[in-house]
Amino acid sequence: MSKPSLEEVFIQLLSTDKAFVFYRLPNKKTVHCYYQMDALFNSTANLKIRGFVMSRFDSPLPSVYISNKNELRFDYDPPNFSRKDVEVSIDSENKKSFINTVNETKKAITSGYLKKLVVARKITKKGKVDALKLFTNLLGLYPHAMVYFWRHPKGETWLGASPEKLFSIQSGRLSTMALAGTLPYNPKDQYHWGDKEKKEQAWVRKTLQADLEILFPTQVVHCSDIFTLRAGNLVHLCNELSVVVQNIDTKTLLNKLHPTPAVGGIPEEEGMRFLAEHENLDRAYYTGFLGPLIEENHMDLFVNLRCAQLIPEGLVLYVGAGIIEDSDPEKEWEETENKAKTLLQAL
Repeated sequence: MSKPSLEEVFIQLLSTDKAFVFYRLPNKKTVHCYYQMDALFNSTANLKIRGFVMSRFDSPLPSVYISNKNELRFDYDPPNFSRKDVEVSIDSENKKSFINTVNETKKAITSGYLKKLVVARKITKKGKVDALKLFTNLLGLYPHAMVYFWRHPKGETWLGASPEKLFSIQSGRLSTMALAGTLPYNPKDQYHWGDKEKKEQAWVRKTLQADLEILFPTQVVHCSDIFTLRAGNLVHLCNELSVVVQNIDTKTLLNKLHPTPAVGGIPEEEGMRFLAEHENLDRAYYTGFLGPLIEENHMDLFVNLRCAQLIPEGLVLYVGAGIIEDSDPEKEWEETENKAKTLLQAL
């Protein structure tokens, strides 16, 4: 009897009341599927489990997870799918609210209360969604991203293609990244990074490096040179940071790194307080973390970016932009429009 295909398993699981997740790590071919035999809501407060974890932005622990007890693997070549130009429908009320929040953020930065903040919004696209087609199109469009489809009958259904690693631990080596600044992808790979993008990314790198040096001896924290990282239709400025140590307390590390300055604010506490008062958005799983926990010294966690929630009426996309003192509200709005196209191009 031949092994069922990814498409067959996906459709079968979607028709049941079982919790399941499909995911593919960046630059890999294998698509993994973990599934439960029930709809129980399992959670972990310390990440000492084996499975795929999914965390909300504002309450990261305990996190819901799906065990890897039942696992399928697929060597999967996604169908050819050409990227199309798409337009994001203008919501004038949404735009007005977003720009007002950006302006309030800039005032807080000018006053010295904040140095940087990520302001988010959501976009609702109504209409029937072919979940399988959307997921496989994402696999084809974004080979360098963490692509996933998560469904829990007692929770929610999400999917995405995230370019940002929160952290990875493998055999005593910890790696993470400082990712910020955004421009549209250029086929000639020629970019003019302005002072705004450079400053935004520098704040993220310095904050992340300082956080790691609180947890580990300075001499074991290594930071790469800055480089441009492509993420689908966009590019970002990036540094990779790594630490080689024998003992890593995962929960302590998570509490220090989440939320990263690339999705929250600098300083962190003031940023979270400001978002609670001004953003007017429940981010849910957007900018939380997710990924497989293989064992205690082997895990790959990502920041949940370029993602959407599937609802009966269609899709709810979540996008954000990093704000500093010299941000242009109109350009920040355009940045969120470009980020929304990551998923809209796969429809």
